[in-house]
Amino acid sequence: MNLSYLTHKKWVLKKFGVKIIATGSPIAYRDLIQGFQRQNQLLLCSDDNYNALNISETFDFIGDPLLSGDITKKYMTHIVSSYITNLDEENRNKVIKSFYNLETTLHDTLLLEDLPLEITFDEDLKKLFKLTDVHLDKTILNSPYGIIETVLRIHQVCNLRTIPVICNVAHYIEEREWQELASLITQMKLIVILIEFTDAKNLYIRKDIPFYYIDKDLVDWY
Repeated sequence: MNLSYLTHKKWVLKKFGVKIIATGSPIAYRDLIQGFQRQNQLLLCSDDNYNALNISETFDFIGDPLLSGDITKKYMTHIVSSYITNLDEENRNKVIKSFYNLETTLHDTLLLEDLPLEITFDEDLKKLFKLTDVHLDKTILNSPYGIIETVLRIHQVCNLRTIPVICNVAHYIEEREWQELASLITQMKLIVILIEFTDAKNLYIRKDIPFYYIDKDLVDWY
C-alpha cells in the first residue's frame, strides 16, 4: 500500500507493524490530521498496483487516545455483531430462553393493568442487546496504553480491515511501553500509523520501526 502527502515523498506500507509519521511543522501536522478525517484532499492512497483507495474506507482515524472522548463507542456495533456471529447454538438458545422468561414475567404483570397492553418479542439478538446496554469496561479509559491496546484488539477480534491512525501516543507512554506496543502490533499482524507532533530527537524508538519525519521547514527526512 502507498500513502502520500502531496508534494512529499510517499510512504510504502508493506509489512505488519507500527509506522510513525512525525513532524515539527504545525502546517504538516494539521494537514495530516485533517487529511485522515477527509477534511482536505492532501492525502492520497493506493494499493500495490497503484489503484486509488478511499481514505475513509482504508483508515480508521482514532485521534488522541485521551482527548477524543470514549473512542470505543463507535466499535460497539462491530463487537456485538462479532459476538453474535461466533455465539454457538447452545448459548444462543440459552440467551433467547432467558429473554422469553423475561417476556413471560412482564406479560403476566401487564395483565394486572386496566389497559390492554401486550409485548412483542423479537428473537433478533442485536435488538435484544440494545436493551442490555453492552459496553466496554470504563476503567480502560483511564489508561492511554489500555485504550490503544483495546482498540487494537477490537480490530483483531472483529476482523476490521481498516488501518488505525492514532495521534500523540508519545505524550502518554514511556520507552518500555513503546517497545511493548510495537511488539504487540506485529504479533497481531496489524498495520498501525502513529502521528506525532514533536522534534525527531524526542522520540526514543527502536531502529527497526519505520520512522518518517517532516521538519518544521517541511523538509522530508526519510
